[in-house]
Amino acid sequence: MSKFERIRLIVALSTGLIAGSLLAQTSSEDQTSTSAQSPAEVTGMVAENSVQDSKGREEEQMQYAAALNGSGLISMEGSMSSHLLLGATVAGGWDSNPDSLGNGMSSGVYTLSPYLGIQANTAKMQVLLQYQPLMTGYSSDVYSNQTMHMASFAILGNVNERWKWELKGTGSYGQDSTRLLAPQQTVVVGEVSGAGPNSASYIPNAGTITYIDGGLEVHYKESERDSIEFRVANSFNQYSGFSSRNSIATTSLSYNRDLSSTLGLFAYGRNSYYYGSFNCSSFGGGLGLRWQALEKTSLSLSGGPQLDTAACGNQQGFSYNAAFSTRLSDKSQIYLLAAREPATSYLGPGLWLISTSGGYQRQVVTTATLSLDLGYVSSNTLTTTNSYHDIYFDCIYNHSLGHGLSISYSYRGYVGDTGETSFRRNAALFSIAWSPNAGKIFQ
Repeated sequence: MSKFERIRLIVALSTGLIAGSLLAQTSSEDQTSTSAQSPAEVTGMVAENSVQDSKGREEEQMQYAAALNGSGLISMEGSMSSHLLLGATVAGGWDSNPDSLGNGMSSGVYTLSPYLGIQANTAKMQVLLQYQPLMTGYSSDVYSNQTMHMASFAILGNVNERWKWELKGTGSYGQDSTRLLAPQQTVVVGEVSGAGPNSASYIPNAGTITYIDGGLEVHYKESERDSIEFRVANSFNQYSGFSSRNSIATTSLSYNRDLSSTLGLFAYGRNSYYYGSFNCSSFGGGLGLRWQALEKTSLSLSGGPQLDTAACGNQQGFSYNAAFSTRLSDKSQIYLLAAREPATSYLGPGLWLISTSGGYQRQVVTTATLSLDLGYVSSNTLTTTNSYHDIYFDCIYNHSLGHGLSISYSYRGYVGDTGETSFRRNAALFSIAWSPNAGKIFQ
């Protein structure tokens, strides 16, 4: 298929999406507006602890998962009916350096990204499955077409009033350079969808990436104020450009104490085991708090010593994690994230990840939103990769046309340094998306 035939195919698909949406009955839009799901590294989901009101009645905090197509947060509320999540995004624009080469040339780019999800709920279990491929083509013959496959799942189970469990995971496979062009991947920050550290984790010339991350959490409520959480997780990544595989297996145990309906303290212990290109262990523990300061304001802080075995060749010393989000007004909200923790994420075989990110989202008019995100990540020098740091930024304007159809303008960029070379990459895209019942940016 020639590049002109590909362009005609994209135009035809776009026209079909618009025509199909405009022919939908107005009642469908009304139903969507009343029954659509509420709007969160890979990929993510949050489940807040239950709290007690002044009368001793338990009130369950809302639970969310990140919409894989970048539309916001999906509610995991058990009372919602089971249904399919369908959508598609077509986009075209400009990419300054598709392969992030030192002397790379710019090119026109176009993408096609269908979206499929299934949400199934019962009295004891909530399930969310999502899949989205991204296919790209370039106007320049220098670059070949590329594909990235992304998938995620989240399963919540309620055994009884005391026992609950969560199983979640995310994965991707394909050319890593396409991630900048994909719909924005988000994480849950309270009730706000934010760009997590993986948005800023990008290594040029990494080739094909295989990334899988998953975990199981078990929650036991010992009393009205006390609970115990146990978690096991594993993260795996492989870059064809490095010819190496890296994984980290983590187990953690925490004890939680609710001081009030809005404030809780916890103590945790954690063990991380690296295997693949290198093999060593890391042990840590510490204290933390979770505070629901206002109805739409949440804060989580934790930190403590982190010690590595001699085989790691280096010491982390201290580990921390912080997350904050708040609704500034009915039409604006912000989030902040910061962490220094053991990881083998998209950065490859690093002992730990240092990350900071933040963002601002505003409803400009009733049918339009503006999002700004800024993130920074770095990794220490280790084995097959050098020390690394990168800055990511984006500006996205999204306008809803109704019937699940929307258009958006986005500008995204990377500024990075791998220790040997520095690189820059920017992309400007115009997108048409159809997503009638996926996530929402504002709750």
